[in-house]
Amino acid sequence: MVSFNELQKGNELMKLAVLGYGFMGGAHLAAMQRIAGVEVKAVSSRTRPSGDAPPRGNIDLQSGPLPDTVTWHADWRSIIEDPEIDVVDVCLPTDLHREVVLGALAAGKHVLCEKPMALNIADCAELVAAAEASGRAFMVAQVLRFMYPYRYAARFLREVGRDNIVRCVLQRSAGYPQWGSWLIQEERSGGAILDLLSHDLDQALNLFGKPRSVRAHSLGPVDTMRGTLGYDDGLKVEVEGGWFPSDVPFSASFEIQTRDTLLTFRNNVLSRKEGGREAHLIEIPEHDPYFDEIAYFIDCCRRNATPTLCLPTESAQAVELSLQLKASRDADGKELIWNT
Repeated sequence: MVSFNELQKGNELMKLAVLGYGFMGGAHLAAMQRIAGVEVKAVSSRTRPSGDAPPRGNIDLQSGPLPDTVTWHADWRSIIEDPEIDVVDVCLPTDLHREVVLGALAAGKHVLCEKPMALNIADCAELVAAAEASGRAFMVAQVLRFMYPYRYAARFLREVGRDNIVRCVLQRSAGYPQWGSWLIQEERSGGAILDLLSHDLDQALNLFGKPRSVRAHSLGPVDTMRGTLGYDDGLKVEVEGGWFPSDVPFSASFEIQTRDTLLTFRNNVLSRKEGGREAHLIEIPEHDPYFDEIAYFIDCCRRNATPTLCLPTESAQAVELSLQLKASRDADGKELIWNT
């Protein structure tokens, strides 16, 4: 597996800016501060950040205060106009992604953008085309691709063979988000399937490729689904979860099964059971996936290279799949064929 610590060895100082300093922006800044050869020069947010990192969100993420050396801007536009900024990290609400990413690419910046890429397929296509024309690195922050259990799952699939998988379930649930008013506005966030479950839908695409058909049903309040991805060989991959009532704790898990092996990730424990033997634990190395994600992207920027571990075209497919499943759920489980 990739050692992301090794990617820090570039000599060129990269100057970064974080656009949006909420829950995820704070986590990204904390990771950036530990990457060698990186200087965070500016942050934009509607209000000036306080000395402490924002205590928002539904998972325990390391975040750091805004250093005195970082300049605050109320408007992201003034940041992308700064010729000294090499890279911008877009941690703004999803409905702003298209405008901000296009502006940053036009200004000659490398761009890391929080997932999901955009609210619709047309915007994704426009962003991918703009990135290709710009000659700059562009990546969507699909952080599960850098989390050890999911990286192990990809290696497990290569080991046992795709054709031997008989069952896969990916789950992600959280209470109705209270920390960001924009999240509960579907016209801004796209809702739970696009905002939350696109993590696992990206994993399904990464592991198994594009399904032939999709079908989804609601699991009940508030914004939930159980989605089924159907493949030509008969395999069905399930993705379930969403936003539940506010007292429901965050959880994420997966199970991948062959005829005689079961790989499970639940409650931050990764285990593997072979045949009838007792399951054995697989050690999860201590690491920060946000650090790994950003260190990898910075390495791509230094080399002006395509981020092959997380291609923008693949992130665009995760948006398309999310929207198809939402359409199926809203149509009471109608099966939809994926023709594109």
